[in-house]
Amino acid sequence: MDNEHVIADLIDELSDMEDDVREAAGKELVAIGEPAIPQLIEALSENLWDIPDQVADILAEIGASAVPALMEELAIAERHHALCISDTLGRIGAPAIPALSEALHDLDEQLREYAIRAFGNMGAAAIEAIPVLIEALSDPEEEVRTYSAYAISNLEAAAAAAVPALIKALADDSERVQHHVAFALDKIGTPEAKQALIELSQP
Repeated sequence: MDNEHVIADLIDELSDMEDDVREAAGKELVAIGEPAIPQLIEALSENLWDIPDQVADILAEIGASAVPALMEELAIAERHHALCISDTLGRIGAPAIPALSEALHDLDEQLREYAIRAFGNMGAAAIEAIPVLIEALSDPEEEVRTYSAYAISNLEAAAAAAVPALIKALADDSERVQHHVAFALDKIGTPEAKQALIELSQP
């Protein structure tokens, strides 16, 4: 049996009812590594059970070598698939930051949205991307600005450098963006951030 069929069979085993079968399949796919990436990315579009979640974890373990193919697919995927890819890139973390940062300068607003969502899924690993997230607060697209503020909020006090830009973003035309920006300021909690929120609450 050729490698492509072996990979396909292992991906099928991710839907097995037995935990040990799924775990063994996942470990084998991680061990196969780069050759499994194309089929794993395709499997992220699967609607069956928790396949996308397992596949995202496998790709995250494979790591940096999966990023180029994930980014290529992110640019053309339909929304459900693109969101699963975005989540996977977030799980990969820091190795995905350069490619995601570049995507935030793309003319395609949906690609920018999917890229910024990945930072929101990244948690503390996004600390290296604070300058990029600050820049994204001024993006023309509301969703990008919203998820930029969300990603910053996940960093809490570590995102103190973003406070001046967040204060400026409190005047955003979108109430949704304003809400996420205020939440980020509250989570960061520096004296400057707290003062801005006090002033915002005053009539």
